[in-house]
Amino acid sequence: MELFIKTEIKAIVAEGAFGKNCNLVSFNVYNENIEKKEWKYKAIFGDIVTSDENHYSVLIKLKNRDQTIRDSSESDVLFQNELNFYEKIIPFLLECRGPLVNGVNALSLPRFFYGRNNGGELAEKDLIIFENVNTLCYHFTEDQIFLDNNHLIIALQAIAKFHGLSYIAKHKNASRFRDMMADVQDLQFDGNGHWMAQNDMLKRMGKRSVDRLLERDGGRYRDHEQLHRLNKLFDDATETLRRALGAHEPLSVLCHGDYSRGSVMFQYDDCGRPSDALVMDFFELRYGSPALDLSLFLYTTTTQQVRETHWDNLLDAYWTALTAAVPPGVRFPDRAELDAEMAASAIVGFVGASFILPYKLRDNSDPLLDSMVTSEDPVDYFLVLGGDVGTECLADLVQHMVDMAYTQPCKALG
Repeated sequence: MELFIKTEIKAIVAEGAFGKNCNLVSFNVYNENIEKKEWKYKAIFGDIVTSDENHYSVLIKLKNRDQTIRDSSESDVLFQNELNFYEKIIPFLLECRGPLVNGVNALSLPRFFYGRNNGGELAEKDLIIFENVNTLCYHFTEDQIFLDNNHLIIALQAIAKFHGLSYIAKHKNASRFRDMMADVQDLQFDGNGHWMAQNDMLKRMGKRSVDRLLERDGGRYRDHEQLHRLNKLFDDATETLRRALGAHEPLSVLCHGDYSRGSVMFQYDDCGRPSDALVMDFFELRYGSPALDLSLFLYTTTTQQVRETHWDNLLDAYWTALTAAVPPGVRFPDRAELDAEMAASAIVGFVGASFILPYKLRDNSDPLLDSMVTSEDPVDYFLVLGGDVGTECLADLVQHMVDMAYTQPCKALG
């Protein structure tokens, strides 16, 4: 592996990815591991020195070496989405935004150097090279599932700045923006328009959550109108998600698509408080409601107590940052419209959280979980993942959706 990478880096430097008319002097690998991303990519960290005496600390993303995993995760699509983002989309969005005064409202992204995505038999040679942002003092949070209020607000401000770029671009060059969005490849539905997760997965994951909610508070929720609405959404999963994931004009934006704790890194001030957030891993881009990113992020990073006491404040923090990032005269959702978007699209956040939270809470020594690995129905595995604690967390999310009336299906696609 190391020999392959050094050979590739030598050629890439010679092509001009790190400056014109320079060659590779040295490349040293110092780490080949990164937590939580094994199925999406293999990460290699290294140092590059070029003949013009510049030094670069880099993160190199490679596709998984296992072809079965590459095929099942659609790694060719993942890499193409990220390459399109850095090579075409983000330069266009920043061009529309124009220069900033004193860096106010700047969006922090990793510096992109080079990428290729040939796929097929050449997939193992595909790679994307970024600056290693650890050297800029950006770090993932400590090994925890839920974030405190300071981290939540900084991360919400970052995604608001990202969403704001779409509103500006739609205002300044709507035609080109539409063309850019047409190149974003959908990972949720196959070529026939069927949701990729079959076997009644959403219905059964929803049942796991609803059953626990009724066990602990059936008197309050058994005949609750909003719970009946939610069950209907679970029952018709494909149509529910098609509507929730579709464009909701005029408020749709380019969404990150997988905005969760593992997709955001933080800088800290001298007191240890988060001061900035950097957004990374733009594999699962999609065009849709900003609530797609908001609901996934908040449902995978907040506890029930935080949702009950700070939910409106967190949405306020996002909306305030969005307001600051979008200049006068540009259409973006007002605060009431943002609430309506959440009501229509939060179920997408639940879907993501129903996989992410149980996985984070899993106990690999659980014999029941071990027995489900060999089940003919893969959903059986996810239904026990995370054990009782996982079931409680998902029941909390259902309770929140019911209490907030986040059960309103979209009336039409834009």
